[in-house]
Amino acid sequence: MITGDYIMDVLVTGATGYIGSHVCKLLKERGHHVTGWDTNIHGEYNDITEYVDWFDERDVTDPYCSDNFDAVVHLAGRSVVPQSLKEPTEYYRVNAMGTANMLDKVNTPHFIFASTSSAWEMASPYAKSKVAAEDIIKEKASGYTIFRFFNVSGTDGVNRQLGAPSHLIRVAAMACVNESPEINIFGDDYDTRDGTCIRDYIHIIDLAGAIVKAVENGPLNTPYECLGSNEGYSVHDVLDMMETVTGKTIKRNAKGRREGDAVASVVDTLSVHCTLTKSLEDMCSDQYKLELS
Repeated sequence: MITGDYIMDVLVTGATGYIGSHVCKLLKERGHHVTGWDTNIHGEYNDITEYVDWFDERDVTDPYCSDNFDAVVHLAGRSVVPQSLKEPTEYYRVNAMGTANMLDKVNTPHFIFASTSSAWEMASPYAKSKVAAEDIIKEKASGYTIFRFFNVSGTDGVNRQLGAPSHLIRVAAMACVNESPEINIFGDDYDTRDGTCIRDYIHIIDLAGAIVKAVENGPLNTPYECLGSNEGYSVHDVLDMMETVTGKTIKRNAKGRREGDAVASVVDTLSVHCTLTKSLEDMCSDQYKLELS
C-alpha cells in the first residue's frame, strides 16, 4: 500500500508526545487520515490538531476505546527506567495491559508497536512490561510490526520534548544550555573501551520515516524490528561530540553504577524499513538547537 494510491485511516496513540507528534506530522504530510489519542498529560500540546485530523483525549487502558483503523501505531506508554523500579505495577498496567486492551477493542489488520532496546537485558520492570506487551501482540494481533527503539533524538521542527530526559544526548544538550555544563557519568568501570556504557542512537526523522514506511507497506509479523544506527557510542563519545557542536567544555563527574542500566545496547540488524540519513553529529547539533528554542 503506497501513499497516493491509498489514503489510510491511521490511529496514533501517544500522539502528543515527542515521537508521536513527529509520526503524526509525517503521516499527514504523506496524505493519510490521522487520528490521535493521548491522555495529553502535557497540557502545553494543544496544537496537536496541526498534525492530526481528529484528536481524542483517551487512555489506552480505557475499556471503551473501540474503533476501526487501517493501521494502529501504538506509542503510548510509560518509559522511564528508574520510575519503573519504584512503580512496577503501573508499568505493567499501562504497557502490557493497555496494549492488550487496545488489541481487544480496536479493530485493525496492522498493529505497530513501540518496544525498546532494553528488551534484551530485561533489567527493569519497564523492559519486562514491554516484552510482555510484545508477547500479547504476537498472540492477539492479526498482523503486526514490533519496533525495538534505541535512543531517539533530534527534531523535524516539532518542539515536543518536555519532562525528564531519557537519554544522554538530551541530558548533554540540556547541560550545554548552561554557561558551565557538567554531567554525571553513572559507571566508569564497565568492560568497555573507555569504561562507560555503550548506546545506539537514532534521529527522530529516521525513526518516524521507518514507522510511516511500516504503515504503508503492511505487517511484517517478525519477532521484532530494530530502529537504531547500528553504531555503538560510549558516554564519552557522545560528550565529545556535544562539545564539538556546541564549542563548550563539559565537566564530567564519575559516579557509581545506576540500577537497571545495561552495559551495552546496540542494534544487531536494522529493520528493512529503516533508512539512515542522520549522523551522531546531526543528532547532537539538532538536539542542542531544540533545547535552545
